[in-house]
Amino acid sequence: MLILDRYLLRNFLKSFFACLIGFIFLYIIIDVFSTLQDLIKNHPPILKVIELYIYFIPTILTQTSPVAALLATLITLGNLNQNNEIIAMRATGLGIYQIIRPIILFGFVLSLGIFLLSEIVIPYSQNMTRLIKERYIEKKIENKSEQPIENVAVYGFNNRLFFINKLYPKSNTIEGLTILEHNEQQNVKSKIYAEKAVWRNNRWVLYQCFIYHLGDDRKIKGEPLYFNDTTFKIEETPQDFLIHNIPVENMNIKELAGHIAKLAPSKTLATIRKLEVDLYQKTSFPFTSLVIILIGIPSSIVIKRRAIAFSSIGLCLGISFLFYTLFAVSIALGKGGALPPIFAAWISHIFFTAAALYFIAKIP
Repeated sequence: MLILDRYLLRNFLKSFFACLIGFIFLYIIIDVFSTLQDLIKNHPPILKVIELYIYFIPTILTQTSPVAALLATLITLGNLNQNNEIIAMRATGLGIYQIIRPIILFGFVLSLGIFLLSEIVIPYSQNMTRLIKERYIEKKIENKSEQPIENVAVYGFNNRLFFINKLYPKSNTIEGLTILEHNEQQNVKSKIYAEKAVWRNNRWVLYQCFIYHLGDDRKIKGEPLYFNDTTFKIEETPQDFLIHNIPVENMNIKELAGHIAKLAPSKTLATIRKLEVDLYQKTSFPFTSLVIILIGIPSSIVIKRRAIAFSSIGLCLGISFLFYTLFAVSIALGKGGALPPIFAAWISHIFFTAAALYFIAKIP
């Protein structure tokens, strides 16, 4: 690495980590005040509170790193330009991309780091954060394994939609099970309701079970079938219902892709489309830091006087706001079916990267 690259990178890293630490501190302070009532009421152990925020730090890093990178870019390049150091570098024959190369490379490495953090660490840390909050901060549960999971909705195999009132993971028991079976046109052809279902000998046994068959007019045909207890063929195991109940943000790409593959035969297109958007979003969002850095470079380098520095920073922050707005809108359009999933997840990154590279090339 050239001496100039080390100089630029050192100044950038100082600003980046200072901003990042400040954002983490502010994030934790705000969260503490938002949960202050629960902390006073339930008196959680101080070590558990500290553990909660240690687990929370990876999530904070992924959310605040892009803004910290933006501010570090503005501070570093803005100071260099105001001190005429950029002009001195250009006078030696260096091109603009040679000057900003270490910052762009850091942005790429940072994006890869956020991607790995999101895949390996965050699913576990978010789960631990949720458990600590429920058990010690909010005291919703005393022992999670002994409490039911309520209101579970699952799209399963064979075009079936499951509604579960209460699922007891420890005993593999369901209270209040409703199954809607659909045909190829996604019309309900039968409805199964059971007061109780128990996983026994690798199969589901349904108790007080009613089976209704529906015709093409969606009206019940004949009398419903009733069974005091019966073995019913359901492909899903208790573990499958638990996996389906995991929030998307707590899944990594492999788990989410497997979840989508399991749902594919059911032809629940709307649900699959939303999950595909979430899947591609998991690949695009980590690269927000790189895009934000590229957005910040043109405004930083054209700063010549302190009088216009604040307006340039405001313009750059405004562009960043537009980026997040476009990203949110495109994700919503993708989940609504107006955009293809991969296009919805990447369009804002592609557009703003192209615009940033264009303005960088136009820097005199």
